[in-house]
Parts: sequence; structure tokens; C-alpha cells
Amino acid sequence: MSYHVYLFRKEVKEQNTGFEFLENENLVLNFTAEQFISLKERLLKYQFQIEKETADSIEFNFKGGQYGIVAILTKSQLSFSSGFSEDGIFEIGMTASEFTDTGDFAKFDPQLGEWEEI
Repeated sequence: MSYHVYLFRKEVKEQNTGFEFLENENLVLNFTAEQFISLKERLLKYQFQIEKETADSIEFNFKGGQYGIVAILTKSQLSFSSGFSEDGIFEIGMTASEFTDTGDFAKFDPQLGEWEEI
């Protein structure tokens, strides 16, 4: 089992009153090309390392696998996952929150079933 946190475009949060978007990918907007590049570059600055890159997604690990943290960047979401270590959960929660500082993204925590409110 693992702990997950997701980043979406802020419009996903604004346009969906419930959580139907989790089961209907048509309700999830793709990142713009600039947003995608920005997220990729920021992950690299945060010491995430690319493990696998395809046309549809990029898989990263954190500092060579520290805390078991993995991030997956797709055209429509950035997902962070970690085992249930306190350090891993703290790290992915803080990193995802920091990525919302531009105002372009919204953080969703499925364990809590809610969006982060700032």
C-alpha cells in the first residue's frame, strides 16, 4: 500500500463540484505545454530523477529512491506516491503543496477525499 497525492490544473477543481473527475478522464484538463515543462523542470530541481520517459508520461524517483517516493507526470496530472513512512508522506505532501504556489495547480489528497485549501 502507499500514500498518494495529486496535482491537477486549478480548473479541474473549479469545474468539478464532486469527485466524478476521478472516474471520468474527460473531466480532467491537460496541462498546457508550458505547465508540463515547468513541472518537469521543477521536479528535477527538487532532486527527482527521471527513471522512465515515454511519449505519454515521465516517471521520477526521489533522490535515488529515498523514502520510496515516486512521481509520475502525465499530460493531465502529476501524482506523487510514497510508502507509509512519515518522512515519505510529509515529503510528498509538502512538495505537492509547494507546487501550487504559482496558482496554476490544485492539490488533491484522495486519502482525505478533499482538495487542499490555501
